[in-house]
Amino acid sequence: MAYREVRDVDIGEILRRWQGGDSQRQIAASTGVSRNTVAKYIELAGEAGIGRDRPATEAELASLHAQSQLPGRQRGPTEALLSQHEAQLQDWVCREHMQLTRVHELLRQRLGVTVSYKGLYRFVLARDWLPAHRGTLRMSPTKPGEVVETDFGYLGRITDPLTGRLRKAWAFVPVLVFSRHMHVTITFRQDIAAAIAAFDAAWAFFQGIPRRVVIDNFSAAVDKANNYDPLLNRVLAEYSQHRGFILDPARIRHPKDKPHTERGVPFVRERFFKGGIFRDIDDANRQAEAWCREIAGQRVHGTTRRQPLAVFEAIERPALLPWDSVPYDLPNWARPKVARDYHISFDKALYSVPERYRGRRVDVRGDRQLVRVYWCGELIKTHPRKAPGERSTDYNDYPAHRRAYAIRAPEECIRTGQQQGEHIGQFVSELLAGEFPWARLRQAYKCLRLADKYGAERVDRACARAVEYGLVNVFRVEKMLQLNIEQRALDLPLEDEPPPGRFALPGSAFTVQP
Repeated sequence: MAYREVRDVDIGEILRRWQGGDSQRQIAASTGVSRNTVAKYIELAGEAGIGRDRPATEAELASLHAQSQLPGRQRGPTEALLSQHEAQLQDWVCREHMQLTRVHELLRQRLGVTVSYKGLYRFVLARDWLPAHRGTLRMSPTKPGEVVETDFGYLGRITDPLTGRLRKAWAFVPVLVFSRHMHVTITFRQDIAAAIAAFDAAWAFFQGIPRRVVIDNFSAAVDKANNYDPLLNRVLAEYSQHRGFILDPARIRHPKDKPHTERGVPFVRERFFKGGIFRDIDDANRQAEAWCREIAGQRVHGTTRRQPLAVFEAIERPALLPWDSVPYDLPNWARPKVARDYHISFDKALYSVPERYRGRRVDVRGDRQLVRVYWCGELIKTHPRKAPGERSTDYNDYPAHRRAYAIRAPEECIRTGQQQGEHIGQFVSELLAGEFPWARLRQAYKCLRLADKYGAERVDRACARAVEYGLVNVFRVEKMLQLNIEQRALDLPLEDEPPPGRFALPGSAFTVQP
């Protein structure tokens, strides 16, 4: 016959019926306690001075209950067997911190001891070898629309429509803490673009945005994990500011930081994914959204004992932040180095940067329309977005002395020459005259640089001499400056006198007489 524990209330009922005049047989029949047990408690009551004339107090009942306890249990064969290896077990559990499942295996493999896992657990627990559990606290309830907890988890494999092959599929599961209403997005990736797309899909499903979002510590969202000051991904932080919610990363290996969604992925996998038929990932997402609304949303939640969808529609939806239904323009950040040609390479396109930043690394943000360049948080340049292989150049970013050559502008060279001297400007104008003036730009630049070496006044006189002689050649000008002959007076022949010949003879000298 199985042992039955007699409680305080049972002892009180026995004494109450005994004091009422019932016999031991009647008491045993009405309470289900054996006649010997009834007789034992009546005897203990008499020894304690309890008669039929007064009821027993709570202290007397507790004393009777303590006196009637059975002696301690005898040590069974499992405990006696494990006691022989107590030192080894303590070393495995306390010093090496092995899991009990591994200790259970080593008992059989190394020591040849075969016991049940429960027997091993009771043996270890009785000796306080296991670390003390700190327990679980019930947090104060959140307000409607205040918090959503999210989790990424593996579901299974789905056919990729692009390749026709099976690929690993992941579920992004946000759960509203107040109503327990949930949404599911299935994706092939776990990068930041997939996370933001899943967030937007959830806000569209809820038709609103909560004020705080608890995220898992996946690498795409958190650049540097820290229990107190985590470093969030720049794109995700910018997205949270754009949508108006606060990001709150959970700690690493702390599932209690997001308990309402911790079992969300297994719930989706067991109740939705397994046994489902999906043509592709788009079909899986359509079915998942219908499942969240018709199955998961209308079930009676095990904790709240209410339907999540009903609570969400009645209370939580009006408390959410507004949703504008405009897709987020996902930016891309990079940190390239400004090359020697005053350009940076961003997404396989080139963009110019002011020449003073050459050789430095800058922060670049690109979206669908614009590319913005930052230096130490300050916006220094903005370009329209270009396709791969294209280029956006602002020639004002070049140094002033190289700008005209880069844009092939002969007018700029002529203007510079006129500023250096009248005849220099005239020389450069004649040099660049013609159908293809930019073909002689290098000679024009060489002429302008001569002023830096010989002075603008000397070059101007040399250019005047060259123009008078019709020698539009920058190398002749340079030769004059080297020989210092640009200062000599011009010795040009008069127009009414023929130039003297080397062997000038009178005309009679050519007369032939027969």
